[in-house]
Amino acid sequence: MKMRITSWAKPIASTIVALGTIACGGDDTSSNNPLPTGITSLTAGSMATTTGGTVDDDDTVGAIPDIGGDDTGPGGDTEGCAEVSDQAMVGIQPADILFVVDNSGSMGFEALSVQNNLNAFSTQIFLANIDARVALISADSSDDEGICVGQPLGTGSCPADENPPGYVHVVDAVGSNNALDKIIQHYDSWSVNFRPTAAKHVVVVSDDDADMDAGTFDTMFRALDPSLEDYTFHAIASPEGLAIACVLMTSCCLTAADAGEEYIALTNLTGGVFGNLCDQDFQPVFDQISQAVVTGATLACEYDIPVPPDGEDFDPDQVNVEFDDGAGGGLDIGRVEDPAECANVSHGWYYDDPENPTSIVVCPQTCTQIQGFNMASVSIKFGCATVPAA
Repeated sequence: MKMRITSWAKPIASTIVALGTIACGGDDTSSNNPLPTGITSLTAGSMATTTGGTVDDDDTVGAIPDIGGDDTGPGGDTEGCAEVSDQAMVGIQPADILFVVDNSGSMGFEALSVQNNLNAFSTQIFLANIDARVALISADSSDDEGICVGQPLGTGSCPADENPPGYVHVVDAVGSNNALDKIIQHYDSWSVNFRPTAAKHVVVVSDDDADMDAGTFDTMFRALDPSLEDYTFHAIASPEGLAIACVLMTSCCLTAADAGEEYIALTNLTGGVFGNLCDQDFQPVFDQISQAVVTGATLACEYDIPVPPDGEDFDPDQVNVEFDDGAGGGLDIGRVEDPAECANVSHGWYYDDPENPTSIVVCPQTCTQIQGFNMASVSIKFGCATVPAA
């Protein structure tokens, strides 16, 4: 789920964590409420603050002043700047998951098994409070080895089962050896609803091997987008070649065309799960993959912008983001105009839509650095001229 910013003004529940008085150019003190190890969510509220005093429960907050002019902003005098501060809730990083299923003639049973397990797989993740989105590259139900996903993940209206943004189906028959090629080829289609700060997982199901070698795919895949840098690759494939399997009379002799050597290499490279397709029992493998998704989730790095109170306007040029690790350290995170600029700064954040912003997104390198702190918090501050990233 996303980390949501609480209300602009009054504390909203008994579990509130109130911020201390904050003024641009002055001391910034906040209460540090520890988040015990193992707890993955913390409801946090806000205390509205202005220069010269803290607004208590019985007061209301006036309109945020129109901060501007030569005496404010980066490099200017901010002593007279007033702020309203909101502390974000601690949430779990969302997950974006791409499935690629071999639709060759020998994959009829396996494709059906994937189809039957996708809803159970997504349900397991949703029950763990993971905001998941799934994309599938596969032929649809008009093909004998195609897939049609039912509700609630898909629509169940076959072959038109796509149900965005939670489920996107890229309809294309995947051959015995080109699953990795299809991932690169269809990037613009499967990534359309994926999010910059979500954890990325790729799952390939095939009874054969890939023509593209693991190293080439890894390099090409990471180069598609900075958010794919830390992806995890999982596979359900054969661990044995056909000749060896038939000599040893293992189950792979009857169910596999070749060992999935490149898929094995990619799971080893990225720490993913490898499932034995020859067992023909996919539920335990899907369970392992869903568990890997859940345990790999970290702190979310996207924050909804709250609706301002009646009579007040949101000024996108008067927003700042700060991270507090809960132990005396922190980061001042400046704004960049778009995700592409993240690579040019040490730390940064940007709006999901600069023209009509609904959320604040932290750059990938900043998202990585703010992980692993049990007492951490992110503060979104309104009313002072936005500081650009450096």
